[in-house]
Amino acid sequence: MCLNRSSPSLLQSGQQKHSHARDTFLCVIAFAALCLFSTSSCGAQATGNAGAGQSTVQGQSGQTVAPVVQYTLSPEKLRQAVALARTGRRLYFAEFFWGLLVLLAILRTGLAAKFRDWALGTSRLTIFQAIIFCPLLLLTLDIANLPFRAWGHQVLRSYNLSVQGWLSWILDWMKAESITLVLATVAGWVLYELIQRSPRRWWMGAWVAALLLVVAGAYAEPLIIEPLFYDYKPLVESHPELVQQVEKVVARANITIPEDRILEMAASAKLNELNAYVSGIGSSKRVVFWDTTLARTNEAQALAVFGHELGHYALNHVWKGIALTAIGLGISLPFLAWLYAIVLRKWGSIWYAKAPQGWDSLAVLLLLVSTLQFASTPIDNALSRYFEHQADLYGLEVIHGIVPDAPQVTAQVNQILGETNLEEPDPSRLTVFWFYTHPPIGDRIAFALQYDPWSQGREPEFIH
Repeated sequence: MCLNRSSPSLLQSGQQKHSHARDTFLCVIAFAALCLFSTSSCGAQATGNAGAGQSTVQGQSGQTVAPVVQYTLSPEKLRQAVALARTGRRLYFAEFFWGLLVLLAILRTGLAAKFRDWALGTSRLTIFQAIIFCPLLLLTLDIANLPFRAWGHQVLRSYNLSVQGWLSWILDWMKAESITLVLATVAGWVLYELIQRSPRRWWMGAWVAALLLVVAGAYAEPLIIEPLFYDYKPLVESHPELVQQVEKVVARANITIPEDRILEMAASAKLNELNAYVSGIGSSKRVVFWDTTLARTNEAQALAVFGHELGHYALNHVWKGIALTAIGLGISLPFLAWLYAIVLRKWGSIWYAKAPQGWDSLAVLLLLVSTLQFASTPIDNALSRYFEHQADLYGLEVIHGIVPDAPQVTAQVNQILGETNLEEPDPSRLTVFWFYTHPPIGDRIAFALQYDPWSQGREPEFIH
C-alpha cells in the first residue's frame, strides 16, 4: 500500500518503492501463470473537492497556508499533469502490445523452440533445463522492452519527478532483472513439473504454488528486495518528535507498532515525488515514510499521511488482497488451463510448440497470462480503489481529535502531493475505470472535507 499517484502509469516513479519488487514478483507469477489478479493496493493520497471550514494551517516553513476547498493546479502544472498522464497511458498500451508482438515473434520464428532444444540438450534434469530456458526467454522479452522503460524514465526526468542518473537506473534494472531471472527459473521449473505430471489438472497444483509464492513474496519483499534499491532507517532517528505524535495515533487505534517498524526511506536520492506506504506481513510488516514527504509536510500533515497508512496496517489490506488473489486464481486458473489446451491444439504447430508439456509451450502460457492480466486490470484497480477509500476513511477517524481540523489538514497534504506528483485533475470515468488504483485526487479531497459523522450524530465506521 503506497501513498502516491492514483493511476498506475508506467511513468509512475512514485511506484518505484514497489516497482522493482513488484515487477520482479509479477514477472515470476506471470511466467508461472499463477497470478491474474495482483494484490497491488497502493495508497495514501487523501484528496477530494468540497467546501470546508476556514481554518488555516502552518506550512513546513511556518507560513500560513490558505485553506483548501478543492484540488487546483496552476496553469503550467495543469498542462504538465495532463501531458504526463497522456504520455503514461500511451506508454502503458504501447508496452503491452509490444510485449505481445515480441512473444508472438519468439513463437512464430521458432526462437522459443530453439531455446527448448538448447535446454533439452544440456541435461536430462529439468532443473538444469529450467536454468537454460527460463532466463533466455525472459531476457529476450525484457531486453526488447528496455527502450520503453528507458523512455518512461526519461519522461520522469524531464518533468523533474526523478533525479536518478542513468548509471544508477541501469544498475537498478540489472538488480531487478537478476532477481527476476532467479525467481522465474524456480517458478518455471515448478510449473513445468506440474504440467508434466498432470497435463489436465496442473492448475490445481499451480493454485497452491501461487498462494505460497504470494505469501512468501509479501513477507520477503520489505526484508530482502526493497533494501536493494533504497536505504532505510528508523524514523525515530531523524524525527523523534513526529514519532511521539505517531505513537498517540497508534494508541488511539488500539494497536501496537514497534518503533523499529516505522521507517524513513531515502527516496530523495532518486526521486522528487512524495509517498508513504505499508508493506509486509507478520514480522516483516512496517510503515514507511519517504524522506521527500517529510521534507514537504509539517507534523500535522505527516500525521494525516500516517493515518491513511495506519488504515492499511490495521485493516489488514495485504492479507485481504492475498485472500482475493486466492479467489481470483481459483476462478481463473481452470479457465486458463482450458484456454491453454485449445490454443495449443489450434496454433501450436505454427508456433513450433510440440506439446503442452514442452518448455516452449510455457511461452504460449505466458502470452495468455499477459492478455488475461491486461483484461483483468479494471477489476484489480476497482478493488484497490475500495481499499484506498477505506484507508482514507480510517485515517480521518484515527487522527480526529489529535490533529486540529483534521479534514483541512488532510486536504492540504493531498494538495501538496498532487502538485508535487503532477496528479491529473478531472480524469474521465473511463480513465479512472481502467487506470486508477486510487479514487481521483479531487474526489478524495472532497470526501476528506465533508466526512464528519461526529457532528451529525453518527458512529464512525472504524474508530469508536
